[in-house]
Amino acid sequence: MIVLEAISSIAAISQLLGQAITTIQKAQDARARVQGASARLDGYKDQLDSLISTLSFVHDEPELHTPAIREESEVIVNLGKELQRQLDVLAAQLERSKVKQYTHALISGERGEKDLDNAMTRLDRAKADFTARILTAHVGISGTMRTGFIAAMAIIQRVDQNVQRILGQRLAVAARLEGRSLGEESDGTIPLTNEEAWALHLVDKVSYEGNKAFDDAVMVQADLVERPIYTRRERSYINNEAHKTSLVLQGNVDADGLVNILRARRG
Repeated sequence: MIVLEAISSIAAISQLLGQAITTIQKAQDARARVQGASARLDGYKDQLDSLISTLSFVHDEPELHTPAIREESEVIVNLGKELQRQLDVLAAQLERSKVKQYTHALISGERGEKDLDNAMTRLDRAKADFTARILTAHVGISGTMRTGFIAAMAIIQRVDQNVQRILGQRLAVAARLEGRSLGEESDGTIPLTNEEAWALHLVDKVSYEGNKAFDDAVMVQADLVERPIYTRRERSYINNEAHKTSLVLQGNVDADGLVNILRARRG
């Protein structure tokens, strides 16, 4: 079941990335219809081409199909549609008016150009966030906070080389593990140290302070189940109290863990 869910998730992300590519390509086509209206509009071409290249690369690299990439792809789709809509409006206006007159208004800083600039600025920010998600993806990493993490070096090095080719930057995990060597009997993976896991944001920062249990109450302060990790979380449990016969759980827990706790409490 877990394997099927993972395959389904990857397929959904791939589909969303395909939608993002199509959306930005349509925005690029709309921009081409107003080519020459202003130098600033013409300058959008390289920005949109760069975004399409990045999206296409991630679409073809399943190792980068992470929940964080999915979130940023949704943002890009929405912003791309808005940019396309504004460019379509501009194209229609150009067709209805004299090009020279409208171009003069556009270059003079009319509202249409400002709106397009704002839309393009938001899309550029989304591309920067998308790039950051790529660079910080936990490529080739498996394991849990409880059992520890291992890194598949061949996968990390392959994806890192492609990221450098497309983005001119390195994966954070590749840079962090550079110089680590495989043992003679290695299966191609290396165990991560606690320091490496922390530096790569694989481990949550959890703090407990001033929590108290009174009477026959029970307070559990621990993570009893692992959660999918792609961004480290900081969790603080402060000054909570358990009274009488209550049960207070402070940490990640699932239904099975809760059932086991209740059974143990009943004796």
